[in-house]
Amino acid sequence: MTRRERIIAALEGRKPDRVPRAYTAVPGFEMNFPGALAKIEARFPQDVADCGYRMPEGATHGDPYGVGEYVDEWGCVFTNVQAGIIGEVREPIIRAWSDLDKLKPPMHLLSGFDAVERTCAATDGFTLSALPIQPFERMQFLRGSETLFLDLAMQPAELFKMRDLVHEFNLAWAEAWCKTPIDCLFLADDWGTQQSLLISPNMWRELFKPMYAEYLDIAKKAGKYVYMHSDGEISAILDDLIEIGVTAINAQVTCMDFDKLRERFAGRITFWGQMDRQRMLCFGNTDDAKRDVQQFYDNLRGPGGGNIVAQMHIEPTAKPANIEAVLAEFDRLST
Repeated sequence: MTRRERIIAALEGRKPDRVPRAYTAVPGFEMNFPGALAKIEARFPQDVADCGYRMPEGATHGDPYGVGEYVDEWGCVFTNVQAGIIGEVREPIIRAWSDLDKLKPPMHLLSGFDAVERTCAATDGFTLSALPIQPFERMQFLRGSETLFLDLAMQPAELFKMRDLVHEFNLAWAEAWCKTPIDCLFLADDWGTQQSLLISPNMWRELFKPMYAEYLDIAKKAGKYVYMHSDGEISAILDDLIEIGVTAINAQVTCMDFDKLRERFAGRITFWGQMDRQRMLCFGNTDDAKRDVQQFYDNLRGPGGGNIVAQMHIEPTAKPANIEAVLAEFDRLST
């Protein structure tokens, strides 16, 4: 199988020749373990491929992983005090609703996909769109997380104006990507705490589910798969994500009940990782890694042998030996 064929088989519930691989490391990992990622990739090549997209020069300012300030494509200013990980927005650009009139979505990003066309044509890897669609997190960056939660409780008219501005850009972004040869549209919003959703499921369904459904409709009409990342305990909305057509969920499954995940969702959606980056990868050992892989494999595979991807978010303190043990165990179970 090619790398693309392997992931597509898994997404469609068919058993691939081995469990597909996809993992990402923050720069802090390479800073702590120089050369480790290259060694891991040489031994366990990934089945995803870079789509080739690069933002236009001047669209952002600074290094998102460097100490200091980074200005993103919307003009949001991130402050970082630790090299190797991303910072946070300390001073939102919409501090008062009067600032909303100054908000200019980055529509200039909607062109210049020639490199994506060339890159996708030249690779046998599975490709996802770059710069994920993230309405909830973008609203937090613009308004500040604490203030946005108050807004969601009070629901002033300006909240919906801001949401609609973000949504209109996201729709155009989805349309632009779905005209390219990428395989999959990428969404990312962290919706969970360790125990539950950040807002009530009913509020999520009322305010945000319709937005996601529109992005999914664009993807489905273009014949694209849809991958969504969301950290935390999000089992309350998994049925909703399946209903609107999310193909693969990248979730912290170790925050959830494996028995319930198996009973309710195995085979209905692809579990694209994650392996436990809070404890096992950083503080466990190789035996812990093998045990966790076995649990993931036994509980989350679909009846056809697919619907899982071996995926990790690799933090700065993750142990290289544990990462290799995870990938080796998935290979062993594939045979």
